[in-house]
Amino acid sequence: MREPAKTTPAATQAAEVTYELHTLGWKAFQNLCVAIVGETWGQTVQSFFDSRDGGRDGAFHGTWKAKTGEVFEGSFTVQCKFTSKQDKHVQVSGLKEELAKAKRLASRGLADNYFLLTNARLSGSNEEELRLAFENIPGVKRFAAYGGERISQIIRESPRLRMLVPRVYGLGDLSQILDQRAYDQARELLSALGDDLAKFVITEPYQRSAKALVKHGFVLLLGEPACGKSTIAAALAVGALDEWGCSTLKVRDADEFVARSNPHEPKQFFWVDDAFGATQFDWSSAAAWNRVLPHIHAAIRRGARVLFTSRDYIYRAARQHLKESALPVIRESQVVIKVERLSKEEREQILYNHIRLGNQSRQFKTKVKPLLPEVAAQPRFSPEIARRLGNPLFTKRLVLSRPGLEGFVAHPLELLCEIIRTLDAGCRSALALVFMRSGFLPSPVDMTPDEERAVQLIGGSLPEIRSSLNALDGSLLLQARQRGSYVWKFKHPTVRDAFAALVAEDRELMDIYLAGTPIEKLFGEVSCGDVGIEGVKVVVPIDRYQALMARMESFDTGMSEKDRAVHHFLAYRCDREFLLQYVERYPGFVPSLQVRSYLTAVSDVSVLATLQELNLLPEENRASVAARIRELAVQTPDSDFLQERIQGLLTPEEFAAIMDDVRTKLLPNLDDEIWTWRSNFDGDDDPEEHFDYLVGALTDYKDHLADHAEAVAQVESALTTIHEVVEELREEQPGEPDSDDYYGHDSSGVVSDDSRSIFDDVDH
Repeated sequence: MREPAKTTPAATQAAEVTYELHTLGWKAFQNLCVAIVGETWGQTVQSFFDSRDGGRDGAFHGTWKAKTGEVFEGSFTVQCKFTSKQDKHVQVSGLKEELAKAKRLASRGLADNYFLLTNARLSGSNEEELRLAFENIPGVKRFAAYGGERISQIIRESPRLRMLVPRVYGLGDLSQILDQRAYDQARELLSALGDDLAKFVITEPYQRSAKALVKHGFVLLLGEPACGKSTIAAALAVGALDEWGCSTLKVRDADEFVARSNPHEPKQFFWVDDAFGATQFDWSSAAAWNRVLPHIHAAIRRGARVLFTSRDYIYRAARQHLKESALPVIRESQVVIKVERLSKEEREQILYNHIRLGNQSRQFKTKVKPLLPEVAAQPRFSPEIARRLGNPLFTKRLVLSRPGLEGFVAHPLELLCEIIRTLDAGCRSALALVFMRSGFLPSPVDMTPDEERAVQLIGGSLPEIRSSLNALDGSLLLQARQRGSYVWKFKHPTVRDAFAALVAEDRELMDIYLAGTPIEKLFGEVSCGDVGIEGVKVVVPIDRYQALMARMESFDTGMSEKDRAVHHFLAYRCDREFLLQYVERYPGFVPSLQVRSYLTAVSDVSVLATLQELNLLPEENRASVAARIRELAVQTPDSDFLQERIQGLLTPEEFAAIMDDVRTKLLPNLDDEIWTWRSNFDGDDDPEEHFDYLVGALTDYKDHLADHAEAVAQVESALTTIHEVVEELREEQPGEPDSDDYYGHDSSGVVSDDSRSIFDDVDH
C-alpha cells in the first residue's frame, strides 16, 4: 500500500484516485474484471479457465441496460488485457491476437457485444481506432473498451465492489478513497499490518465472514496462529468503513467496548483481536466478556457489527467459561480458518501476491518462479509461509531448490519457537511432558517424580497440564487413539523441533532436552564439552556424558546412514573425556572401525583420526590402519592420505614408504590402470566424471612428487591418455535426443497441460 499523503486529506477526493492496477498481476486483474462486469451488468458472469477460455475471460447471454440508456442484447464476451507497465497505452497494433479471437467468436454467434477491459491507458483516439477495428468484424454489433482510468472510476464509484475485492484498498491512497474520519480510523486499523492488505486474497473464510456479519452482525474468526485471521479482520473493517459508513473501532477489552459503544450512533463496527488472550487463555478476559454480552447483543440489535478473533486453542479453553446462551450468535457465526483446506487457486494467489509484491530482488523472483506451484501445494503451506518467502530477511540462507523450499515450508521453526515462548506455564509444561515421552503421552496423564521435577522447573502443575492439553488439542497437540488407548502427540513434528530448540536455551532444562530430543537430532545440535563449534545449541557437561551414551545405545546402528551419524558426532563434536569414556564403555568399538576408499569420505576414518589426535588410538590399531592406507594408495589409487588430518595416522617412515610404493608400483603401470578404469565404464555416466577420482589422485601425486622429474612425466602422459579415452568414450555414446522432440511432453509421452500459470508474471 502506498504511504498516505503527508498533507491533510480533503473530505473526499475520490475523483482524483487512480488505482495501481499494474501491480495486480494477470490473474488477479482478470478476477477483478469479472467482478466489475458482474457488478455493472447485474448478471452472474461466467468466468472461463485461464488459457483455455477460447478468447473469453468472461461471458453471459441476455439483456443489459446501461446507465446512459443504451440497451445491449444477445451474447456478451469480455476479454482482459493486462500489462505490468504502469504508463503503457493500448493500441490496435498490440491486439492482433484479440482481434483474431473476436473473429472466431463472432462467427459462432458468441460476440454480439464485445468488451475489452485493460489496465493500460486508453486515449479517445485510441478508443475510436479500437471500436472501428472490432466493429468491422462481421457479427460484432457493439464494442466497448475500458482502460485503466475508467476501471479506476468504476471502483471509486462502488463501495460494494471494493468490499467484494478488498485488495483494492491496498492499490490506492486511502486518504482519497475515504473521508477524513474514516481515513484516520483506517490508518490506525492497518498500521500493524503494513502492506499485507495489498496482498490480500479473497478466500472462502473471508466470504463466510462477510456473510456472517451481514446476517448476524457478529463473526468470530478462529484459527491457528498466523493463518490470516487479522488480515481478514482488517479487510472487513475497512470494507465496513467504506460500504456501510460504519464508525470502525478496534477495542482491546470488554470495558473499552462498553465505554465506546454509543446508542446514538447505530453504525459502529467493533474489531476485538485476540478477545480471550493474545497467546494464552486469559480467564479474566472471559469473565469480563460475560459481563458485557448483553451490551454486545443490544449493539447488534441497533445495527452495530462486531468481529472477534481468537486462536482456536484459546477459544476452546474459553468456551467453558463463556455464557454463550447470552449471545447465541457466538455459536452461529463462527468461521474457522483451516489453511490446509484453502483451494489450489487461493493458495497460489496468496503466494503470488506475497512474492510479486514482496521486497525480494527480481533475480530471486525469477529463480523461484518455476518452484512456486509446488510450494503452494505443500500441506504445510500457509499465508505466513508466503509472507516469509517474499521477505529477504527470512530467506538469507535459503537454497532455491525443490528440497530447500520443501524444508522452508515444512519446518518453520522460528515461527513455532515464538509461539511456544509466549504460551503460559501450563501449556509449555504440557508440551514438555509430551516431549519427554518421545512424542507420545498416554491419556489420562500421570507423571513420574522426575517428570514432576522437570515440569516444576517450567512452572506448571498436573492440574494445569490436564487443562492445557485440552486447550492445545488440534493446534499444537492432537489426541489420538493408538493400540487401543488414547495418547497425546504433537500435531506436527516441527512442534517438537521448536520445543527442543527453546529448551536447549535453558541449561536448567537440559535433562528435558537430552531425554526428549531424538538422538539423531542431538548428534547435530550438541557438543560434549566445548570443542569450539560456533552456534552449538547445547554444550553437554561431563556429568551428563554417561546419560547421553545410554541414549546412544537405543540408536539402531548397523545401517550406513546411522553409523555415519554416530561417527561424525564422535569425530567432530566430542572432547577427549567423552571419547575416553566411550571407548572404555565399548571396548569393541575401535576394532570395528574400517578403512576403505576414499578415505576422506569414510566416517570410520574420521573417528580414527580424532582418536589419534587425542592419543586415544591404541598403537596396534593405528599400525593396522597405516597398513591398509598403504594398500589403498596404489590399489585404488587413493591419495586422500596426503591430507594433513589423515597423515596424522602415519609415522614419517610409513608415509615415505607409501610414496615409494606410488613411484615404483603405480606410476610405471598407469596404462594398465587406465585400461582397468575404461573397462569399468558402464556407459551411463559422463566419461569425464567417471575418471574424476583417478585424475584427482594422479594430480595430487604429481604435485607431491614435483621434485621427481620421471614421476611428473609419467603422470602427465597418463593424464593425456585419459583425456583421449574420455573423447573416445563420448564418441561411442548415442547422441542426445533433439530437445524439440520432447517439447510439451512429459516423461511418459503425454502432452503437458499448457494452461497459463498464475506465476507467469510474478517477476515483472
